[in-house]
Amino acid sequence: MPRLNCTLFKKTRSTWVVSVFSLLFPIFSQASTFHVSPDLRIGPFAGSGITGGGIQLGMTDSFGFDAVYISYSQNSFEFITTEEKLATYRVGIQHQIESMPLVGFQVELGLVEYEGTYHKILSDSSDYRSGKGPSISFAWTLGLTDHIAFRAGGDINYIDRDNTHMPYSTSAMFTTGVIFQF
Repeated sequence: MPRLNCTLFKKTRSTWVVSVFSLLFPIFSQASTFHVSPDLRIGPFAGSGITGGGIQLGMTDSFGFDAVYISYSQNSFEFITTEEKLATYRVGIQHQIESMPLVGFQVELGLVEYEGTYHKILSDSSDYRSGKGPSISFAWTLGLTDHIAFRAGGDINYIDRDNTHMPYSTSAMFTTGVIFQF
């Protein structure tokens, strides 16, 4: 019996991102105000400084929250023999604290993907590893104007250390960014 060749489950990451945006576009087109927030990330690699960035795209005043958004980030690190990359894909919400109208918080849940290569010094061989796991993020927000806010927080990712070159199964990052609502 011939086998069917189904490519539905063989899509690349970029194809999945385009698919998600296509599904969400009708919802976003109904929003009266959009939420856009670029950010910078520090960590999880000791002494590495700013290792990446990310972006949040969504809409405000939706589903009972002040903002609902999707979030993508990427962190990269290279040091002598090691090249590593973390990418996160999450869904998040933002909620203002009623007793302090300028202060709010964000919570995100999603997935982290890891890719890393260790190049052996005295040989031409290398060790490539990859893995996936859950990712969570939390941030405080401080409104500067009605359309601009500052945010600062952190991410925690879990990937089985047997699938990485990192010394632990968890990794943490500090995140800071600016929120624009228009």
